[in-house]
Amino acid sequence: MFTGSALGVLISIIIFAVAPDNAEVPENFFGLLMIALGSLGLGLGVLVAIIFDLVSSRRAKKAIANRVTE
Repeated sequence: MFTGSALGVLISIIIFAVAPDNAEVPENFFGLLMIALGSLGLGLGVLVAIIFDLVSSRRAKKAIANRVTE
């Protein structure tokens, strides 16, 4: 989950650096972009984690263990 959020923040930094300097862009554009893409990345990270958990739980095998006392 944190990886998705960090990736979203990294993408917002790249977009902000590449975007042309324009007078029409508000001053808090970077902050808004960072919050929006960070939240989107967090949501996608949660979705990937849930899918990974579902796939890995279907492949799991059950075992029976008996305690041996000597």
